[in-house]
Amino acid sequence: MGTKNCPETPRQKMINMMYLVLTAMLALNVAAETLYAFKIVDSSLMKTYLSFSDKNNTIISDFNSAYELNQEKVGQWREKANEVHAKSDSLIAFIIDTKEMMAKAVNAEPKNPDEDLNPTFPYIVTNNNDTLIVERQDDLNASPELMLTHGQGAKLQETISIYKQEMAQIVDNHPQLLETLHSSLDVDDPEKDETQKGSSYRTWVQQNFEATPVVAAITLLSKLQIDVRNAESAILRHLYNQIDASTFKFTGLKATVIPEATYLFQGQEYKARIFLSAEDSTQQLEVYMNGQNSPLPIEDGDAIFRIKPNEAGEYSYNGEIRYMNPDGDGYGTKPFSLDFQVARPAVTVSPTKMNVLYKNLQNPISISAPGVPINKIQPVCTNGTIYKDESFENGHWIVEPDELDPEGTNTKIIVNAELNGEMKEMGEMIFRVKRVPAPIAKISGISEGDISRDRLVVQNGIIAELEDFDFDLQFVVVSFDMVMPSSGGMTTTLQSNSWAFTNDQKRLLNRLSPGDLVSFQNIKAKMRDVEDDQERQLPSITLNIQ
Repeated sequence: MGTKNCPETPRQKMINMMYLVLTAMLALNVAAETLYAFKIVDSSLMKTYLSFSDKNNTIISDFNSAYELNQEKVGQWREKANEVHAKSDSLIAFIIDTKEMMAKAVNAEPKNPDEDLNPTFPYIVTNNNDTLIVERQDDLNASPELMLTHGQGAKLQETISIYKQEMAQIVDNHPQLLETLHSSLDVDDPEKDETQKGSSYRTWVQQNFEATPVVAAITLLSKLQIDVRNAESAILRHLYNQIDASTFKFTGLKATVIPEATYLFQGQEYKARIFLSAEDSTQQLEVYMNGQNSPLPIEDGDAIFRIKPNEAGEYSYNGEIRYMNPDGDGYGTKPFSLDFQVARPAVTVSPTKMNVLYKNLQNPISISAPGVPINKIQPVCTNGTIYKDESFENGHWIVEPDELDPEGTNTKIIVNAELNGEMKEMGEMIFRVKRVPAPIAKISGISEGDISRDRLVVQNGIIAELEDFDFDLQFVVVSFDMVMPSSGGMTTTLQSNSWAFTNDQKRLLNRLSPGDLVSFQNIKAKMRDVEDDQERQLPSITLNIQ
């Protein structure tokens, strides 16, 4: 609330004018009548002071009542109001102490409890509620001695200046309230005129307390008490109005439904927040995304954000809503963020007769669930282990079965997914677990038939090849027997404990002649770099030497 709502009242103007007139009369040495007039003015000022005090106490009570109804909304303003009230009380206590010092300087005596006030003399009430009767009200020395010689006036001037600075900080330098503070509590020394000599210049303290009778000084201090309460009242009312100044006024209500998810799976709970939301058709909001200079388009009062992601993945956007503050003083902003995930279009075609996993292999599989982000899927395997592979962003996993399961009675891949913070089983699939098929033993690329001796003798041994298998596997021959004819219709058998021909086998191969038969029997092989893979017995190789 601005000071335009709390101008100086006619009563305040009258009091100020009376004080000026009485001061002028004092300069004309109108003694008794002037002193009595000051007493009357001081008595009237104190009544006004008490009225202001009651009014300010009522505002503090209003703050307390509002705080009980809405602590979050009222809390910060109530805290500032209490601070204003406490600092105002502290300054007024300082002014009353100054009054007491001045009264005691002229030997003012406390009033007896059963004694009536003498209407002839002014009095003051101390901070301890003692009433001091000031009989030497015309004393002209006490005021300048206390306020100038002992420096109490400079202390008062500094205390009031500090109070004004503190109030300015509390109201955030509100221009109209600053004007009220300056006008009602103007204790600044006047600027020096270039034509003024040093002896003619008078400070604020000198202007108000030099050659001033005690009753006039006390009246001036009473006026300062009113000025403090008047400034306090303006600030308290301003703070109280801020409780609702920051509250938006809405022109209508609308029903709003926000579901947790619009894509549900069988057995999943549908949950939505349904509430009344307030709307203000007069508020021209602006929404900016990711620091863009142009706001989003508005449709039916709502800002519309549109985007068509071309790639799958996680997307995150930041923005802010700009709106006019309800008090019309500038704009406010509310930041927000939104996150969503984009998945590639998915379709699942499962060849149910080919759901096979191979033991001792890293079997790659792809798992997805429509409407579920890839990073929310957690599958398990009942026979072996399953884990993410290097290209997990595409939903790829690796399965390594523990045991053979040719009938598919013990091997399931169960797909779980995290939905709204809870794990939900999405489904399962049965797999059979088989051994990798046996390779074909070959020499020089053939497993049987005709071969020239020259082609055969340059070979180093037997190679095991896995034909028409999609995995990149290698088998190695671990042993074989070479059988070939010898003289007298006998045969000679030589063994190799590796894939390579032994030296003895090579010597016999060099003796072969066209028409001879040589066979390689008892060929055994196993998968390379797989320790627990069992040896495979491979078919024999029979070659006819050309």
